[in-house]
Amino acid sequence: MKKILLIIQFCFLLTGISFFFSSCNDETFSTDSSHLLAFSQDTLSFDTVFTSIGSATAQIKVYNPNKQALKISSIVLANAANSGFKVNVDGEKGTHFSDIEIQGEDSMHIFVEVKINPQNRDNPILMKDSLVFTTNGVQQDIKLMAYGQDVLILKGKTLQKDTLFTSKRPILIYDSLRINEGVKLQCEAGTRLYFHDKASMLVHGTVEAQGTLGAPVLFRGDRLDNLFTNLPYDRVPGQWGGVRFYSSSYQNKLDYVDIHSGEYGILCDSSAVDKEKLWLTNSILHNVEGDALSMTSCKAEFANCQITNAGKNCVNLLGGDYIFTHCTLANFFAWDIRSGVALAYANYKGKATYPLKTSFYNCLITGSSSDEVGGSQSDNKAIAFDYYFSHSLINSKEAAASDRLISITWTKEKSFLYLGKADYKYDFRPDSLCKAKNIGNVEIARNYPYDLNGRDRLQDGKPDAGCYEWIQGDK
Repeated sequence: MKKILLIIQFCFLLTGISFFFSSCNDETFSTDSSHLLAFSQDTLSFDTVFTSIGSATAQIKVYNPNKQALKISSIVLANAANSGFKVNVDGEKGTHFSDIEIQGEDSMHIFVEVKINPQNRDNPILMKDSLVFTTNGVQQDIKLMAYGQDVLILKGKTLQKDTLFTSKRPILIYDSLRINEGVKLQCEAGTRLYFHDKASMLVHGTVEAQGTLGAPVLFRGDRLDNLFTNLPYDRVPGQWGGVRFYSSSYQNKLDYVDIHSGEYGILCDSSAVDKEKLWLTNSILHNVEGDALSMTSCKAEFANCQITNAGKNCVNLLGGDYIFTHCTLANFFAWDIRSGVALAYANYKGKATYPLKTSFYNCLITGSSSDEVGGSQSDNKAIAFDYYFSHSLINSKEAAASDRLISITWTKEKSFLYLGKADYKYDFRPDSLCKAKNIGNVEIARNYPYDLNGRDRLQDGKPDAGCYEWIQGDK
């Protein structure tokens, strides 16, 4: 009798388990046409995408806000044959998906990327598509948009004859670009150079980059997407290498050039100091992991330049002969603990000595630390260590006025229009409280009457120190 009871109990248990699982599998889906999907966005827009290269992957979140489960009859990429968009749903790649289930008050991710074929056009072309969802007989869609830009691709390129880069199409550089000794590269206004990871410009010859205020020559990394939603990779340092001028390189002229977000900015190797190696004017070096400007025993001039935010030094001078006029050197690097200052200069390294002569006129030198100037002099007093600062703001320990220090404002300055530690955006124009206002020497300013933004720094007869002139109403 006990055996019979056990058998009966076991049968009831099997029946219960079977009923439980059949109930779980017999999911009821809403057929109510008012029960629809919700989306994280109604339009997915990609930044400019280089043709033949492809985009990073973006995602869309699809929600079922209803208590009952929904069955999506179909998800279709409307113009899949022509648009270049690719979709991944539930781990499956394709252009058409059927009977996708979303439980009540649950969600799913859809991943989208785009690769646009070359268009043989200089200007970007807009590519559009739609991702169409059909649920309970009702269609909903998400718009997909991307601009495709044809690009000139250079892979491990060495220039062996004089070359002109134009602004017609961006230039994408892999494995570095080398300019041989005796060869000149000219970049016209608006030229855009995009460097892949670790790629640099390696100059043994000469570079002449002639940008304008409205069309600077651009050096940057090739990542066009975002690290986070509101943080483009273009604001992240270390995206590419930098620009290096080797010992054989002289007579380089860079005007209205923007070099940013590399491992370094400009690096100049040791050269003869009686021959001009570099003129850098009306230019920006910004947001690099190492030194923004590093010079070893050479001759160069800098005017109307913003040299800012370096993981090491904004300007690092080891020997040589240099003149800086109306330059802003400001180190508010916030990506890591930095190991340098706004300005470092020395006449020795280890046991080697490097005679130094450097002058700063109407400059603004500051940063986030208490002292942004580091001068290192050799114990050998016979080695030149000549420096001169005039009518400048310097964030360092105050020194007595002398024939080397003329009309110096000793203070830490951070009164700029925007120092964005949260979004890593910066605007180094002075605000109304900036102590660099009106301290510049007028006679020096006459050599550069317009600031980096093309504004008259002599309009009130009191030029500001630095590359930007304060204008009332600046935002």
